[in-house]
Amino acid sequence: MLVCYLFYFCNCGTLPPSQANEQTLITTLLSGYNKNIRPDDQVSIYITASLQQIVTIDEKQQIMTSSSFISQTWFDDRLSWNTSASNNIEVVMLPVKSIWIPDTMILNSADASGYLTVSDYSLASVDSTGQVYMILPALTIRTRCNFYVQKFPFDNQICSINLTSWSQGYNRIIYAENRSLVIDTSGYSEHPLWKLYDTDLIVINASDRAPFEETYNAIISIQLFLQRKPLFFMMNGIFACLILNCVTLLSYALPFAPQIGLCKNIFFS
Repeated sequence: MLVCYLFYFCNCGTLPPSQANEQTLITTLLSGYNKNIRPDDQVSIYITASLQQIVTIDEKQQIMTSSSFISQTWFDDRLSWNTSASNNIEVVMLPVKSIWIPDTMILNSADASGYLTVSDYSLASVDSTGQVYMILPALTIRTRCNFYVQKFPFDNQICSINLTSWSQGYNRIIYAENRSLVIDTSGYSEHPLWKLYDTDLIVINASDRAPFEETYNAIISIQLFLQRKPLFFMMNGIFACLILNCVTLLSYALPFAPQIGLCKNIFFS
């Protein structure tokens, strides 16, 4: 019995072989790693989005509020390793606060800060080739959107979520267009007043905000094509007005006193 207790307490602080190998690999990868230095002279960032819901559309303030998962993928050769020399470990999870991440922000954000906030507890998936995959939790994004209502209620609108690096231009960070990375709408919840009939992902070149470099920014634009559902406005607006007009015309066939009472009821309704 005493031997069993001694064996238990002597091994209580050791890790299983698989976890010990992963711990050794992570320690090796982060040893001497400087998260303030870009992985390459020009880093390509690939962005995907999973649209969950269009929460509200404020046409008066011209603001769209949406809920989305946004992920970013790039390569960092400093985080690559040989799988055969690392007990066939192919993927590790690293805390994002320990590695370099792009300073991606929402350019047309309606909030004071448009940065894609990353928690200190967030993790990034890194494979043996050095590919880093970081997905952000469900974000409530408020973006500015120009609404044109000349054809109300049969209008279509295009709202976008524009992402770019705040401090680094095209010569440092590229937001690349990859048609294989589409906008996922499989988990999308339909808005009661707006129909999402198409999405697109394009890259726009814009003037750089870096004051000491003559370059430009690559902006990845997640475009949402919206169509207003006219039935709600037709039933509650146009159709209701037609009924009131018909009742008003029919009121002239009534005697004077009932006619006045009916017109008053129509007016206050």
